[in-house]
Amino acid sequence: MLDNIKEQIDGAREEAELLREYADSLESAAKSENDHYKLLVLDENLKMWVAIETEMRSKDNLMPQQIKDNLTKLSKYVEQVTISKGVDMTDNYYRSLAEINRQISEGLMESVNTNLAQQEAYFLARSGLDLGEAYKSNDKNWFVEALDNNQRLWIMIKTLMTKNKTRLPQNIKENLVKLADYVAANTIKLGQNLDNIDEKLLDSLININRQISEGLLGRR
Repeated sequence: MLDNIKEQIDGAREEAELLREYADSLESAAKSENDHYKLLVLDENLKMWVAIETEMRSKDNLMPQQIKDNLTKLSKYVEQVTISKGVDMTDNYYRSLAEINRQISEGLMESVNTNLAQQEAYFLARSGLDLGEAYKSNDKNWFVEALDNNQRLWIMIKTLMTKNKTRLPQNIKENLVKLADYVAANTIKLGQNLDNIDEKLLDSLININRQISEGLLGRR
């Protein structure tokens, strides 16, 4: 599930980048007198919107239904204008398509960040609860699995903070990276001493999850 979420987040960010790139290309095409170049830009932009429309139909897509419906409608509009007007469309149509791309790119990133925060908050809270329940059960296998799942979750968070663009303030991203490193180091300590678990250390990991989960939801 975590891998699926990360794939969708990465995919949405790539789409946002493409939308911005094609917005620039459309504005360049509006100024060009080269019909071949115009046709190439319009065709690539159309293919991108067809791909977006296809993705909106996926049941696994995490976006709210209203946003998916709106993106589907915009895709239909782009298709209709592109096919009916072609390279003979006026400059205003080129700029209109470019502005759609820019606005949706910004909205897409905002939606991704909002859904990411909600998903992270849920998994952090769930992972913290699993750690506590697994420890109380005295089931070592379950406890090791809970530690591993929590570790993977924090690795994903660190990756998102260091390798992808987010709208979070830099100091928050840096703090999350430090927390991820803290979780990693102390998960190893707990895993190496399963017969004598440091309860204070375990409580620390659980509380970190709870507090960051509440913080993510509070920001949204």
